[in-house]
Amino acid sequence: MISASTSKKIRRAGLATVLALAVGCNSATAGTSTGTLSVSASVVAVCILGNATLAFGTYNPTSATALTATTTVTLTCSLGTPYNIGMGIGNGTGATTTLRIMTSGTNTLGYKIFQNATNTTNWGNTVGTDTLAGTSSTSTLANTINIYGQIPAGEAAAVGSYTDSVTMTVTF
Repeated sequence: MISASTSKKIRRAGLATVLALAVGCNSATAGTSTGTLSVSASVVAVCILGNATLAFGTYNPTSATALTATTTVTLTCSLGTPYNIGMGIGNGTGATTTLRIMTSGTNTLGYKIFQNATNTTNWGNTVGTDTLAGTSSTSTLANTINIYGQIPAGEAAAVGSYTDSVTMTVTF
């Protein structure tokens, strides 16, 4: 038989064990584990060429001075994208990339498009020959492209309003 004092000790020990288990269950911490989330994306090369207007204003065919004009176009490309911008011949009959032709009815007026302000680098449409080459390198992705035009002095032209439309093409 177990004495009363031993029985009391067993009950205390049992109660202590039950309390320890109860407290341990309530304060048990959850297990943790880690993993890796792989993230990826691909950036494609893309370029978008805006529209522009090259307005010469009023041309005096008797002037000994060529009439010049300048405009800009926005080229927006993925950062680091190499590009070439070409200029077509326009819609005038007999036009070339060297001398384009504006029309007013059946009348014509020749003009030129250049890549530089000194009007010495013709702007054509053959990649590697007469297109404007570059690489998109601005953090805003928008590149400002300057376009320079000239109506040579002494172009014989009848009175009228002359227009043309040139297709600009970006190759990237």
